[in-house]
Amino acid sequence: MNETIFNQRDLRFLAKNSLDQDAVELDKIKRSYAQGMPLAYILGKEEFFGYEFTVNPSVLIPRPETELIVEKALEIIKSDKLNSVLDLCCGCGNIAIAIKKSTQSQLRVFASDLSLEALRIAKINADRHKAEIGFIQSDLLTGLRGEFFDIIVSNPPYVEDESIKGSLSYEPRTALSGGVDGLEVIRKITGQADGCLKEKGYLIIEIGYQHKDKLKDHIDNLGLYRIVDWIKDYSGHFRGIVLQKNG
Repeated sequence: MNETIFNQRDLRFLAKNSLDQDAVELDKIKRSYAQGMPLAYILGKEEFFGYEFTVNPSVLIPRPETELIVEKALEIIKSDKLNSVLDLCCGCGNIAIAIKKSTQSQLRVFASDLSLEALRIAKINADRHKAEIGFIQSDLLTGLRGEFFDIIVSNPPYVEDESIKGSLSYEPRTALSGGVDGLEVIRKITGQADGCLKEKGYLIIEIGYQHKDKLKDHIDNLGLYRIVDWIKDYSGHFRGIVLQKNG
């Protein structure tokens, strides 16, 4: 098989899984990949935080940059000895499961999504990794009023509508679309989360690298949180924000 069509990350992932594929199957993989279908959907799985997750086109494919969000959440959970966490817009459940598997067993972990199919996939992954997660169907936080968490972690839709093309078009639009400027869903989350956070609770959100300045202005104008930190990727791009509810 001519491997030059694969990018380096997908080549590494394919190499780990190629022993399970015969020549005919590998040829099908090559053709689907050449047409633009993400390799994770072709194989039905993706690695994240050292764990393998079942994925299909009903859920967003986990990305390496989201591991930085998990690392920051774990740092805060452990340093502040937090007891409850919500993975908002959970998709395949990768954030919730990675956190649960990396912390003390008494940490209460919940995961929510609007999509019932996404929750079904997340439950499959939780069962596979023996992670006790409470799953909730909710349109963002509207179905969680009255629930209070120490920390909410979210990889929400934040892609500008005009950028949803190419291989992204294979992924669920509802998991990608952040409106014209990419911040439509994030603005809703920040407007709702204070009602679901305990006093001085944390909100960690993955963002697009281009969103920092506009998001900072929004948070300052909202007046509900203080900005604790910004999360940068290994290229120095801003990929997440850490907020704390005002006491």
